[in-house]
Amino acid sequence: MNIFFNLFKIVFLLFLLFTLPEIVFCQLQSEAIILDGLHKFSAGDKIEWAKTEFDDSKWGKIKVPESWQSQKVKSDKGMGWYRIHLNITDRFKNIEPAILLGRIGDIDEVYFNGKKIGGLGIIGNRYVEASKIQRLYKIPENLIKYNSENIICIRVMNTYLNGGLFDENIAFGDYKILLIEKMKREKFTLAIEYSLFTFFLMFFIGCLFFYLKGLREREYLFFWLFVTLYGIIFTLNSVSFYNTGLKNNLVQQIISSISILLPAILLMVLKNVFKEKLTKFIKSLLLIFVLLSLTIFFFPYYEIRQIVYAIWKLCFAIIAVILLYFALKAFKRHYYESGSTMLGIAGLITGFILESIAGVDFLQSTGFFLWDYSTVFFMTCVMYALAARFTRIKELQTTSIRIFKAHEEERKRLAREIHDRIGPSLTAIKLQIQMIAKKTKEGIFPEEETVNELVQEITHSIEDMRAIAMDLRPSFLENIDIKNAILWHARKLQERSGIIINLNIEDIANINNDIKEALYRIYQEAITNVIKHARATIVDIILKRDGKFISMEIKDNGKGFESPHYKDRNKGLGLDTIRERVELMEGIITIKSNRNVGTALNIRVPAK
Repeated sequence: MNIFFNLFKIVFLLFLLFTLPEIVFCQLQSEAIILDGLHKFSAGDKIEWAKTEFDDSKWGKIKVPESWQSQKVKSDKGMGWYRIHLNITDRFKNIEPAILLGRIGDIDEVYFNGKKIGGLGIIGNRYVEASKIQRLYKIPENLIKYNSENIICIRVMNTYLNGGLFDENIAFGDYKILLIEKMKREKFTLAIEYSLFTFFLMFFIGCLFFYLKGLREREYLFFWLFVTLYGIIFTLNSVSFYNTGLKNNLVQQIISSISILLPAILLMVLKNVFKEKLTKFIKSLLLIFVLLSLTIFFFPYYEIRQIVYAIWKLCFAIIAVILLYFALKAFKRHYYESGSTMLGIAGLITGFILESIAGVDFLQSTGFFLWDYSTVFFMTCVMYALAARFTRIKELQTTSIRIFKAHEEERKRLAREIHDRIGPSLTAIKLQIQMIAKKTKEGIFPEEETVNELVQEITHSIEDMRAIAMDLRPSFLENIDIKNAILWHARKLQERSGIIINLNIEDIANINNDIKEALYRIYQEAITNVIKHARATIVDIILKRDGKFISMEIKDNGKGFESPHYKDRNKGLGLDTIRERVELMEGIITIKSNRNVGTALNIRVPAK
């Protein structure tokens, strides 16, 4: 029964969603004059065009509502004028007259029969945008000519993307009815606005959390800066902030300057995420963005703005290529969290291309730029990547503590081994030497067999000590290459364990001893895990140089396990130790395993 009731509610809500606009439209049609249609328009900016007596017979007509750009109409330095001719009958005499124009891109001044009745934003070089605001202006009743022609003149300045009147149902009618319609339209915009506010706040708090937890690497700090700056310009550009009356030309210049600077911050975020070098070329790009930002702040003139935006688009396109290159390179070498980051970059760049180059304008349909949505998508992907990295780092820190404790236990074990194995031998050797010395003083010389036994005992002690020392650090690694070290160890292991070890190892020269030792230790730990836990009969070991990286693969045909993120981490430290060594070398580790199929361990580490 509840299922049918919930289904009925969904159907009813959908019915309201699709029919409510029609109900509202019918109400407006019956109580207002709808002005949608073709109206006079001219590009340019002359104040005499606001006069009632001006002859606009030579002007062309464009569709309202619709942007200039979609109708292939060019503005003159971003300026254009509408002249809407309107006949008002006596039935509107007893109302509080007003006109609802909806959203306009981006700034407007409105004249009724030659007198200015309102405007949002500030037109001029020191402009202030009001792209997202619903326009509703009261009309003084003494300006209205009943049963005669009235002229509404709309002066529009377009500063970004598309210009013109965007919303359907432009209407003349009673102020109270139009105010209700305006509030209905604003609800949708404010709902999206508050949702995006929430997203930015969550991202900001997430970055603050990482900072307080001690993660202060550059990628986290630059991402925090990116989130903060974008949150600032989104807030300053919002309907809520505009309604406070605090948005002035200085705030507008700050918005423009920060917007110009954002791609540079974005580049620094991903350069640090992917551990790329800060080359001279990248430094030059960053400097260009800083100069463009300062130029747009101090010289916000139309001609300069057009030049700055053209250079900005070109530089952003270059940055987009660089970011994709970084992401693809990281993805190719299986860099941690590169998949989600690359997805975010792809979404961001797609939004940039569609909006800034192709001219796709979500502002007209949703009240917000496509850039806003693609940025939220990008932030979500990068935040996921950083959160995953945070979790991985915390796991490594926990592992490091456990490994430290394991090292302490190993020291105790070595101390016991030295005490139990070498200590008794040395004690026995000491007693035998003392007995020989005593007998020698008495004139009794030791027999050859006694001396040989003593030499044999000393030899065993030396071998035991050498074995312990070799476990601590194989000194021969300094004198031979990694290939021969693994071959030597694998032969001994195969003889002792009976496991078939297939080796495919290239000659790898010019690697330092630290990397050589780390690779050898990883190999030792991995092969020890196979012997202890895998119950394998065959092990394949592949070691090769792959460009600037060294890759090692160790596969077995053992019993495998359910997941690389094995459930009980207290049972062993083998994989944790390997993972930590790889992380310290800034490498990548992947583990694939299935029950009764076997396990494949792949690592890639920088060769230098």
